[in-house]
Amino acid sequence: MPTLETFDGSKDPLDHLESFKTMMCLQGVPNEIMCRAFPTTLKGPARIWFKKLTPNSVGSFAQLSRLFFNHFIGGQRYGRPTTHLLNVRQKEGETLRSYLTRFNKETLLVDGADDKVVLTAFISGLQYGDFLFSVYKDPPGTMAEMMYEAQRHMNGEEALQVPRPDFRKEEKMGTC
Repeated sequence: MPTLETFDGSKDPLDHLESFKTMMCLQGVPNEIMCRAFPTTLKGPARIWFKKLTPNSVGSFAQLSRLFFNHFIGGQRYGRPTTHLLNVRQKEGETLRSYLTRFNKETLLVDGADDKVVLTAFISGLQYGDFLFSVYKDPPGTMAEMMYEAQRHMNGEEALQVPRPDFRKEEKMGTC
């Protein structure tokens, strides 16, 4: 069973609530026990907030969830707009693999990004070169197709970087 990270008030309260509820539901924990178990996932300022609640003032986990969320809403992470991806560009000398990894991390910060927009942003951030030429020559229709083509290109680049023995030297030396 995965462990739940403790909440100190600095992160997204909705994410913490959803993770907690998922873990409790997986174990079949009733609503009343969820109210008693919830403070074990809190630390620091969040635990202090919980201790300040008036005893017996919370009637359900739904009510506790609302109180918790309303108090810690300031720590909620807001997704970046899709246009943020247009600022992610392949740097001079950066490998395709490194750019792809960095771009994917930035994509996770964008809420509800449309696949076509993500694809367009990725292509617009590519440096001029063989891969960009191949993309314009035969454009992928989805980001998944782009990933597949990028993987094929990266595999080819890496194969060419492996040192190969020079068999011509052996031929020049001759044999008996």
